[in-house]
Amino acid sequence: MRLKSKTAIVVGAGQQPGSTIGNGRAIAVLFAREGADVLCVDRDLARAEETVALIAADGGKAGAFAADVAKSGAGDAIVAAAKDRFGGRIDILVNNVGIGGRDGPAHKIEEADLDRTMTVNFKGIWTTTKARRCRLQWRPSGSRTSSCHRPSR
Repeated sequence: MRLKSKTAIVVGAGQQPGSTIGNGRAIAVLFAREGADVLCVDRDLARAEETVALIAADGGKAGAFAADVAKSGAGDAIVAAAKDRFGGRIDILVNNVGIGGRDGPAHKIEEADLDRTMTVNFKGIWTTTKARRCRLQWRPSGSRTSSCHRPSR
């Protein structure tokens, strides 16, 4: 158990409807199998709770939390929830958040679509990373992992 006694936040731990497990859910489940306590964060609480149920059925420890990382204060709320639930320590942060769908050649993308994509895909990662790093600068062993991907269609 390589992650025994570690606490992980996995943002994007829910799964969009479809036939695959999804990167965030897979990461959360595998971290729990390796012994981590996992806060499963998703903008859709029910999806995060589904991931928690999978982890619990496998004997792991996890909690669900709903947050829209594109909104101000979301990162602070996520970090506070993890600290409250698991005792104040955060060892791993996975930012598995990304949207797409209205992309294409630069001359065909609408400005509003670009703004939304940039807000979720970049600002969303910044809000959680900033909140976590501000609170754990003293923990040199903490991992920082950001995964920004384009979801399958």
